[in-house]
Amino acid sequence: METKKGFFFILSAAIRTSFYLLICIFTSFAFGQEGKKDSTRVRKVYINDTDFNSIITYSARDSIYSDLKKKQVHLYGEAKLNYEGVDMSAEYLLIDLNKNEVLATFVVDSLGRKVGKPLFVDNGDTLKAASIRYNFETKKGYIQEAAIKQDDYYLTMEKAKRQPNEDVHFIHGKFTTCNLEEPHYHFGLSKAVMIPDKRIVSGPINLWVMGVPTPLGLPFAMIPLKKKKERQSGFIMPQYSIISAYGMGLQDLGYYIPISERFQTIAYVTGFTRGSFGFRNYSEYATKYKYNGNFDLGYTRFRYGYPDSTVFSTTTIRWTHNQDPKLNPNWSFTANVNYNSNSTNKQTLNQQNNPQYFNNTLNSDIKLGKRFGSLPISADLKLSLRQNSATKIIDLTSPIFNFQTTNRIFPFKRVNKVVGFSYANEIQNRSSFKDRYLKNGNFDSIGQNFRNGITQNFNVQATFSILKNTVRITPSATYKQIYNFQSIVKTAVDTSNLADVVLIDTIGTGGFSHSFNSSVSLTSNLYSYYRFVGKRKTLLRHVMTPTVSFNYAPTIQQGIQSYTDTINNVATAFRYSKFERSLYSEFQTQSSGRIVFGVNNTFEIKQKSEKDTITGFKKTRLIDNFFLSTDYDIFKDSMNWGDLNIRMVINPNEFINLTITANHSWYGWDSLGRIKREYALKTNQGIGRIKSASFATSLILTTKKSRDRLQKISNTMSNVWNPEYQQWILNPNQMVYFEIPWKLTVDHIFSLNLNGDTATYRNKRYLPTNTVTLSGDVNLTPNWKVGARMMYDIEQKAISNFNINLYRNIHCWNVVFNWTPIGTNKSFTVGIRGNASILQNANINIRKPPIVLN
Repeated sequence: METKKGFFFILSAAIRTSFYLLICIFTSFAFGQEGKKDSTRVRKVYINDTDFNSIITYSARDSIYSDLKKKQVHLYGEAKLNYEGVDMSAEYLLIDLNKNEVLATFVVDSLGRKVGKPLFVDNGDTLKAASIRYNFETKKGYIQEAAIKQDDYYLTMEKAKRQPNEDVHFIHGKFTTCNLEEPHYHFGLSKAVMIPDKRIVSGPINLWVMGVPTPLGLPFAMIPLKKKKERQSGFIMPQYSIISAYGMGLQDLGYYIPISERFQTIAYVTGFTRGSFGFRNYSEYATKYKYNGNFDLGYTRFRYGYPDSTVFSTTTIRWTHNQDPKLNPNWSFTANVNYNSNSTNKQTLNQQNNPQYFNNTLNSDIKLGKRFGSLPISADLKLSLRQNSATKIIDLTSPIFNFQTTNRIFPFKRVNKVVGFSYANEIQNRSSFKDRYLKNGNFDSIGQNFRNGITQNFNVQATFSILKNTVRITPSATYKQIYNFQSIVKTAVDTSNLADVVLIDTIGTGGFSHSFNSSVSLTSNLYSYYRFVGKRKTLLRHVMTPTVSFNYAPTIQQGIQSYTDTINNVATAFRYSKFERSLYSEFQTQSSGRIVFGVNNTFEIKQKSEKDTITGFKKTRLIDNFFLSTDYDIFKDSMNWGDLNIRMVINPNEFINLTITANHSWYGWDSLGRIKREYALKTNQGIGRIKSASFATSLILTTKKSRDRLQKISNTMSNVWNPEYQQWILNPNQMVYFEIPWKLTVDHIFSLNLNGDTATYRNKRYLPTNTVTLSGDVNLTPNWKVGARMMYDIEQKAISNFNINLYRNIHCWNVVFNWTPIGTNKSFTVGIRGNASILQNANINIRKPPIVLN
């Protein structure tokens, strides 16, 4: 048996040696044949040994050398290999048949450069390294200086091992979105495991910037990986607070969970060393052609720490829901909820990056709408909540029901195209109460404050023209009916030596009240032209739009009552409306017949211009509108003339805007500034006085190309809903872009208001407000930009708010230094944000909050 075994061993060795010899002969023959056709000698095919399960296909540009004794094949110059879905390419490849391994590495050229680093592709996954050793049998690999690119990120590893289950264990890794060989920044991974298409799990991780380590890091990290069109859950980097009133801490450490293609959520946690903490959940949902929305739920507990032992908490609810019109043309549902249990946005752990910090009002609305097919009518049901941080008052309306016509209805339309009518009905239930009632759960007190009522309006209106359509006449009449479910009763109580006291009791007895208003207006347009002498053929066009209307409102009030009070031992009856404190409040009035006069003017200049190649003329709007209006009440026994209202808007081009408003009274005044019944002309006080005036000027200075760029950005962002964009959409000049070299915005507001507090401001006839705001930015270099914003109170001669920002574009990240040394929001922050989409939520802010800078 031993002789047979030895014989078979010798026979097997002979067969294998012959097989390798045939391979070498075949290889040499093939090289010789191909050398006649192609001097690069590529595309060699090797039929593998029985230890391999498939065919190995390989090629090389320079040469292929087979070592029969060591059973190795050497490939030089752009060497390539393919085996069972694994593709390898390098400047040098070594195939070892004894070990079933392949080694791929680079070569060093005459200039000392590394040429032809290996590239490893396994079923679509690409890996680049300095050296790769891979075993085809065990599926293990040993890798040095590996680099992987997937989506927006790059991962390099100093040393790595590829396991049979395709997991990669590595040490000294670098995770970044910078595509440079020496990245501007990276996250250093000490030890980590990469599970392809799932995640990277790492030990201690810290941030390196420009090759310098920073103290920012985490004890461990889980970085989600994703396939194409696939989202993976994972952690979101927090904001680091080094110094704050709450101590040191992490803010908004998040975990992202893509539950489905229609719903995704992020859970945030915030914690500080002095005991403050918070939890928040932000979720988004969307169904194509149906609806989309998001909700943000948060709870925060505040504690400043020793010696301040104050502890308080706040709950926030934000919800936005939008329905696509394609879902149902007859039904609609929208929601915009912004609720804070403390009715203020200033109680927050994030004062610097809170866009609602200076907003004193919080509004919440939920609305269900119904349209009735092609009929011109609709109905709405709405819940409303209004919070005011200054007054601490909450207005809760639950619910409001509206039923109205969507446009004017023309009865007998075939014969009547002039007279139309409209109708509106409203049912409302509202309560106003202190915000502490809701926070403390005093629902009985809230319920006692509810007031209810119903109102409906009938309007009839017609429009026609006379004098060849030069004058438009619009008569209309409106009848309004109100029913309040609550009313009041006033009584006077004799307090003997003290003055009598008027008691007001609210009772549950309701009642009707009515009002009627009719009007007729005449409007026309008058054109005039003024031609100037000169080569430019200047033409001034003046358009005047006068309007005269008469409004008549008779007194048909109900619910007028009276109570008797004794003043100086004389009994006097006082009349009042019992609906003064009802939902639809009514006060005692008298009939009015107001004649309203108004005129609007626009001025435009037209000049010859060589720049206009179409018409040859250039038009410039000198005054957009100059509007004057006043009224005269024929039923008043005195002071018949109303105030003269003035408004003028000048906007000659797209970067200059001037708005002037004023309110003028025709009547005189006494030494204390109180208005008299006599005209100012009769009291030798001229034609009257200005009661209030304001001048608002806005000037944007930049190049025309930059202005076009700002407008284009604003139009683009208006189509994408994002809370951070809303302020920029309204004020595009505040946007910071490196593509815009410089811009400067000047906003000046000057207002005068008649002094009504002569006791405090005795020597001032008017109380002025005079502020100027300067904001702008300029590129210092292609990657450095500085911006500033200053609000200066000219009247007080002091800066009310000042903010300066320094921006640095470092190719793959943006760094922002933000300093607010003056203002209620004093702070200093350093912000770092990645440019890659995978790091949009990796926003690092090192902050010093306002309370520390006081």
